[in-house]
Amino acid sequence: MTPRECCEEAENSLAQAGELLLNPSPGALEESVQALSRVMELLETLASASARDWDPVVHLAIHRIQTAACALAPRIEHGSKLVRGWMQLRMGEGYTRGGSPQFAEPETGRGLEA
Repeated sequence: MTPRECCEEAENSLAQAGELLLNPSPGALEESVQALSRVMELLETLASASARDWDPVVHLAIHRIQTAACALAPRIEHGSKLVRGWMQLRMGEGYTRGGSPQFAEPETGRGLEA
């Protein structure tokens, strides 16, 4: 995959994640995580190659990717808070003295015993 193709796919994956994060649900959040993971893979591929071989279009695309990723930060934070809230509703046992959610400790020694 050429650097230009990596950038195009990364931009498309970021756009997909952004759309999914507009209406967060468990499924949408899972899909957005997959899209963002793909962006990371593509950026790691780009980072492993020499930047000397890139044409100016790639440098501009990387700047757009960075800008788009920064713009997604509030949506990602919102999704993260929703997941924590869902966890608190499902597995919460109240709150600590500091106001943080307290979750049930997983039971050890059960389950896989023969």
